[in-house]
Amino acid sequence: MAAAAAMAASRRLLHLRPELGLRLRSRALIPYSSWTKAMGRCRYEPSPRRLSSCRRAAKNERPWRSSSNEQLTDGDGTAKYMGRNFPDEFAQLSLEEEESDDEVHGISETMVKDVEKAAVELLAGRAFTVSDLRKKLRAKKFPDNAVDSVIADFKSRGLLNDGYYAESFSRSRWLSSTWGPKRIKQALRQKGVQDAEVDQATRRVFQDGHSNQTMYGISEDSMDHLFEQAAKQWQRGQSLPLENRRARVVRWLQYRGFNWAVTNAIVRKLEAQKPP
Repeated sequence: MAAAAAMAASRRLLHLRPELGLRLRSRALIPYSSWTKAMGRCRYEPSPRRLSSCRRAAKNERPWRSSSNEQLTDGDGTAKYMGRNFPDEFAQLSLEEEESDDEVHGISETMVKDVEKAAVELLAGRAFTVSDLRKKLRAKKFPDNAVDSVIADFKSRGLLNDGYYAESFSRSRWLSSTWGPKRIKQALRQKGVQDAEVDQATRRVFQDGHSNQTMYGISEDSMDHLFEQAAKQWQRGQSLPLENRRARVVRWLQYRGFNWAVTNAIVRKLEAQKPP
């Protein structure tokens, strides 16, 4: 195993650094046991040229491979490699070669694919804003640069769009839970949606894209829908004194994010109704 690894590493070294001139044709550079602490000799036998072997001159002398100024020479005396640590050098070159084959702009292609897979699985469950999806992916310990790359790609392909998300969220909360503009805007900002997209989404939902607005800033259709929901709350408190009944509806409207002008208009309309 060690010999095979050394041969593969030496071939990679020759490919990357031909100027080293280590022409290993028939045998790999094989480290002997003399490279260990226990022995005092080191040599290698490449073919066809015979390289000079090195020996320790004294018992306490450091091996040639750890020296910074000893050289390995061939027959003509030309220095071919500064002797340091062959195994470490080979391992480092191998690592650099593998990384260069699998990286684009400093980001591993395998990592990007893993981030894309995780993002698709999240989006298959429900919609996300750009900010929320980024937080989810970073929580999975993916590198920031890989996450940002995938986010940018998804935005360019229309898979992420905060404007569409904001409008869908606003309409859903308005129709299912009777949330008002104020509460919807607060929720969208917490999700990282920009103010311009938040304002545009709430206008489309509460003004219906038309100009038939009342003085309260929402369309007549929206006011009618709100009155129907508030009337249900009004009826549930019919056994309460009028003041308590009114306070109950006011709290219900303000908790859902309607301003005082809308709240006051709805309460007055409820009080003006004839009892059933």
